[in-house]
Amino acid sequence: MTAGKSTPRTPLDHIEEAFLDNILETSEADLREEFVEEGRSPDEVVALMKARLAAAHEECAQARMAQAREGLAAFRREEKVVPLDLARQRERLAAMRSRAPAASGMMMAARKGEGLSERDEEGLLEDLADLERLSQLRDGDGEA
Repeated sequence: MTAGKSTPRTPLDHIEEAFLDNILETSEADLREEFVEEGRSPDEVVALMKARLAAAHEECAQARMAQAREGLAAFRREEKVVPLDLARQRERLAAMRSRAPAASGMMMAARKGEGLSERDEEGLLEDLADLERLSQLRDGDGEA
Protein backbone atom coordinates (compact mmCIF):
# COMPACT_ATOMS: atom_id res chain seq x y z
CA MET A 1 0.00 0.00 0.00
CA THR A 2 1.28 3.52 -0.77
CA ALA A 3 2.43 5.72 2.08
CA GLY A 4 0.05 8.42 3.24
CA LYS A 5 -3.11 6.85 1.83
CA SER A 6 -5.94 5.77 4.06
CA THR A 7 -6.90 2.12 4.32
CA PRO A 8 -9.26 1.11 1.48
CA ARG A 9 -12.87 0.76 2.62
CA THR A 10 -14.71 -0.65 -0.40
CA PRO A 11 -13.81 -3.32 -2.96
CA LEU A 12 -13.26 -0.56 -5.56
CA ASP A 13 -10.84 1.15 -3.19
CA HIS A 14 -8.90 -2.12 -2.96
CA ILE A 15 -8.76 -2.40 -6.76
CA GLU A 16 -7.62 1.21 -7.15
CA GLU A 17 -4.96 0.69 -4.48
CA ALA A 18 -3.74 -2.47 -6.22
CA PHE A 19 -3.45 -0.65 -9.58
CA LEU A 20 -1.51 2.21 -8.00
CA ASP A 21 0.80 -0.17 -6.17
CA ASN A 22 1.43 -2.11 -9.39
CA ILE A 23 2.33 1.06 -11.29
CA LEU A 24 4.55 2.45 -8.53
CA GLU A 25 6.37 -0.84 -8.04
CA THR A 26 7.11 -1.35 -11.75
CA SER A 27 10.73 -0.66 -12.69
CA GLU A 28 11.68 1.94 -15.27
CA ALA A 29 13.04 -0.76 -17.58
CA ASP A 30 9.76 -2.70 -17.46
CA LEU A 31 7.75 0.48 -18.15
CA ARG A 32 9.94 1.35 -21.14
CA GLU A 33 9.53 -2.21 -22.48
CA GLU A 34 5.74 -2.01 -22.14
CA PHE A 35 5.62 1.32 -24.00
CA VAL A 36 7.74 -0.10 -26.83
CA GLU A 37 5.45 -3.17 -27.04
CA GLU A 38 2.47 -0.80 -27.36
CA GLY A 39 4.24 1.09 -30.14
CA ARG A 40 4.82 4.22 -28.07
CA SER A 41 8.06 6.04 -27.55
CA PRO A 42 9.09 6.06 -23.85
CA ASP A 43 10.57 9.54 -24.34
CA GLU A 44 7.24 10.83 -25.69
CA VAL A 45 5.43 9.34 -22.69
CA VAL A 46 7.93 10.98 -20.32
CA ALA A 47 7.41 14.33 -22.11
CA LEU A 48 3.64 13.89 -21.90
CA MET A 49 3.80 13.10 -18.17
CA LYS A 50 6.06 16.12 -17.54
CA ALA A 51 3.59 18.34 -19.40
CA ARG A 52 0.68 16.94 -17.38
CA LEU A 53 2.63 17.43 -14.15
CA ALA A 54 3.43 21.03 -15.10
CA ALA A 55 -0.23 21.67 -15.93
CA ALA A 56 -1.31 20.19 -12.59
CA HIS A 57 1.30 22.29 -10.82
CA GLU A 58 0.00 25.44 -12.55
CA GLU A 59 -3.60 24.53 -11.74
CA CYS A 60 -2.70 24.08 -8.06
CA ALA A 61 -0.83 27.40 -8.03
CA GLN A 62 -3.85 29.16 -9.52
CA ALA A 63 -6.14 27.51 -6.98
CA ARG A 64 -3.85 28.65 -4.12
CA MET A 65 -3.82 32.19 -5.54
CA ALA A 66 -7.62 32.23 -5.81
CA GLN A 67 -7.86 30.96 -2.24
CA ALA A 68 -5.45 33.65 -1.04
CA ARG A 69 -7.41 36.36 -2.88
CA GLU A 70 -10.64 35.14 -1.31
CA GLY A 71 -8.99 35.14 2.11
CA LEU A 72 -7.80 38.70 1.59
CA ALA A 73 -11.23 39.80 0.42
CA ALA A 74 -12.81 38.18 3.49
CA PHE A 75 -10.28 39.91 5.74
CA ARG A 76 -11.01 43.25 4.11
CA ARG A 77 -14.76 42.75 4.49
CA GLU A 78 -14.36 42.09 8.21
CA GLU A 79 -11.65 44.62 9.00
CA LYS A 80 -12.76 48.15 9.74
CA VAL A 81 -10.07 50.52 8.60
CA VAL A 82 -10.14 53.73 10.59
CA PRO A 83 -8.20 56.59 9.08
CA LEU A 84 -5.48 58.07 11.25
CA ASP A 85 -6.66 61.35 12.83
CA LEU A 86 -3.31 63.14 12.96
CA ALA A 87 -4.71 66.26 14.60
CA ARG A 88 -6.21 64.24 17.46
CA GLN A 89 -3.02 62.26 17.96
CA ARG A 90 -0.92 65.45 17.93
CA GLU A 91 -3.16 66.83 20.69
CA ARG A 92 -2.67 63.64 22.70
CA LEU A 93 1.10 63.83 22.23
CA ALA A 94 1.15 67.50 23.28
CA ALA A 95 -0.92 66.64 26.37
CA MET A 96 1.45 63.82 27.23
CA ARG A 97 4.42 66.16 26.89
CA SER A 98 2.81 68.85 29.04
CA ARG A 99 1.86 66.38 31.81
CA ALA A 100 5.31 64.82 31.88
CA PRO A 101 7.98 67.18 30.56
CA ALA A 102 10.64 64.53 31.24
CA ALA A 103 8.91 62.31 28.67
CA SER A 104 10.11 64.59 25.90
CA GLY A 105 13.68 63.98 27.04
CA MET A 106 13.05 60.25 26.98
CA MET A 107 11.67 60.54 23.47
CA MET A 108 14.80 62.39 22.45
CA ALA A 109 17.11 59.83 24.06
CA ALA A 110 16.99 57.60 21.02
CA ARG A 111 18.05 60.57 18.86
CA LYS A 112 20.95 61.53 21.18
CA GLY A 113 19.12 64.59 22.47
CA GLU A 114 18.36 65.99 19.03
CA GLY A 115 14.60 65.65 19.33
CA LEU A 116 12.18 63.62 17.27
CA SER A 117 12.50 63.75 13.52
CA GLU A 118 9.35 64.27 11.47
CA ARG A 119 9.36 60.59 10.57
CA ASP A 120 9.82 59.57 14.22
CA GLU A 121 6.90 61.77 15.23
CA GLU A 122 4.67 60.31 12.48
CA GLY A 123 5.54 56.81 13.69
CA LEU A 124 4.76 57.82 17.27
CA LEU A 125 1.42 59.31 16.20
CA GLU A 126 0.53 56.09 14.36
CA ASP A 127 1.47 54.09 17.46
CA LEU A 128 -0.75 56.31 19.60
CA ALA A 129 -3.64 55.75 17.19
CA ASP A 130 -3.07 51.99 17.32
CA LEU A 131 -3.02 52.07 21.11
CA GLU A 132 -6.25 54.04 21.16
CA ARG A 133 -7.96 51.51 18.85
CA LEU A 134 -6.72 48.58 20.96
CA SER A 135 -7.91 50.31 24.11
CA GLN A 136 -11.35 50.83 22.58
CA LEU A 137 -11.54 47.17 21.57
CA ARG A 138 -10.47 46.08 25.07
CA ASP A 139 -13.05 48.34 26.70
CA GLY A 140 -15.77 46.81 24.52
CA ASP A 141 -16.58 49.76 22.29
CA GLY A 142 -16.04 47.56 19.25
CA GLU A 143 -15.41 50.76 17.29
CA ALA A 144 -11.81 50.30 16.24
